[in-house]
Amino acid sequence: MIYRLVLAVAVTTALAGATAPALSTVRADAANSAMERQLEELSAELATVAETDDATPDGDAQRVVEIRLPAQTYTSAGVDHLGFSAQAGVGLATWQVASQKQTEQLIDIPLRTTASTDRLNEPGTHRLVFVLTRSDGRRVLTVHRFKSEAAARRGHA
Repeated sequence: MIYRLVLAVAVTTALAGATAPALSTVRADAANSAMERQLEELSAELATVAETDDATPDGDAQRVVEIRLPAQTYTSAGVDHLGFSAQAGVGLATWQVASQKQTEQLIDIPLRTTASTDRLNEPGTHRLVFVLTRSDGRRVLTVHRFKSEAAARRGHA
């Protein structure tokens, strides 16, 4: 009887150990897929702004968007952080899931961040304002945190 119990515990432990890496991969894939879908939508929205709106020094062309950073759950590994940057004249988004960084090009014009948007760490929904401006003759998208409608009218965020 004790041998059966020991054998059952050993088999259960072996099965759990064998499936744990696969579950980690599935959870990381779920978080990455959620970010990729959102960033593809954001990229399309930013492309529309850049194609249809005029860049002015005052930043009249802007879009308010919501980005949700998945929290760690049983089905998702969660996103550690999301950051925006510019490299070689293009806007990039970089996020990290389970110690793996992913980078995706958002738009073919530079992105500028503010202190509150260079790295989003908290899981949940973040409301951001992307403002198209012209600086030194070049178009630039600046990302701010959305504060309120009144604040957005006064100073973009």
